[in-house]
Amino acid sequence: MKRIFSLAAAAVLSTAPALAADLTVTIDQTKLVQLSASASTIVVGNPSIADVSMQDADTALVTGKSFGATNIIAIDSEGRQVANVRVVVASNSDRTVTLMRGNQQVTLSCAPRCAPAPIPGDSVDAFNNALEQAGKKAGLGSKGPGEGG
Repeated sequence: MKRIFSLAAAAVLSTAPALAADLTVTIDQTKLVQLSASASTIVVGNPSIADVSMQDADTALVTGKSFGATNIIAIDSEGRQVANVRVVVASNSDRTVTLMRGNQQVTLSCAPRCAPAPIPGDSVDAFNNALEQAGKKAGLGSKGPGEGG
């Protein structure tokens, strides 16, 4: 038997014509996934929900981008389906607090101090403000000597 698409998935015989499995990924997290055979083509049903980067022909990195479900199909060089995986992107509820102000939602990560952790579904203002601040902070470290900021 060969290794199956998800390390957590139940073993499936490698002779199956289309390997199927479910994979749950946390939003903004990546999971390492071993394919049962080498893939030459990877197709993501909805790239706004999940993304795949290939480490090599047998190893995929699946990243949760937004909440929801999609699928990923891997095809070998002969055109045979190697894997057909349903990917569910879920929230990271560990140390996360959702604050509701009327119909406005703000998500905070409390590890150990609470700070904004924008996710899809947060109010537009809170989401954009948090991302803008994070972008500015990230830009501080990229300036060379003598460059202003």
